Amino acid sequence: MDRDGRCYRRRRSTPASGFTLTELLIVLAITTVVMTLGVGSFNYYIGSTQADTIINRLRTALSLARAEAVKRSASVVLCRQSAVPGSCAGGGATGRLDWSEGWLLFVDHNHDRIFDLGAGDELLRVFPAIEAAFVLKWNRGDFIAYQGSGSLNSLNGTFCLGDYEASTAFSRELVIPYSGRVRATQGACSYALLP
Repeated sequence: MDRDGRCYRRRRSTPASGFTLTELLIVLAITTVVMTLGVGSFNYYIGSTQADTIINRLRTALSLARAEAVKRSASVVLCRQSAVPGSCAGGGATGRLDWSEGWLLFVDHNHDRIFDLGAGDELLRVFPAIEAAFVLKWNRGDFIAYQGSGSLNSLNGTFCLGDYEASTAFSRELVIPYSGRVRATQGACSYALLP
């Protein structure tokens, strides 16, 4: 009651809704830690997936070359692509050369291991350049040749894939023996990729 004798109800005060500054700072700190860990894991996942994709694309090209050689009973070559699209970079069989610009798969009718339509060679497939963050090298030069039996008609060797930051987490190898069957490995490359 008030002084005049009237009754009134006292309103109850409702508690303020929202967060305190301390609660907001704690949530912000936890979110920052989780995001930092998540971004690192996400970058690793992206890099690892790209490396796997590149090495699987090369493995597919090598398997296709071997299968076509057996099917056609002919010499089939996978060569590194030059700066001029649709042409091989060379015919050398030595050196750790960069295959990052892509590669060509063709039937080599004149057995010179250089793609030449005028000489009767038949282009089977063109593989595009790999992602710019990676480097791919073959330690036996410009080409890999398969003969009709499915075995190599060139030197055996190792393809090595890595990134320009020299992280072994993204390193992959394809080892190709004389039998022509490809074996993949992960971890550090058996030779240096970068000068």
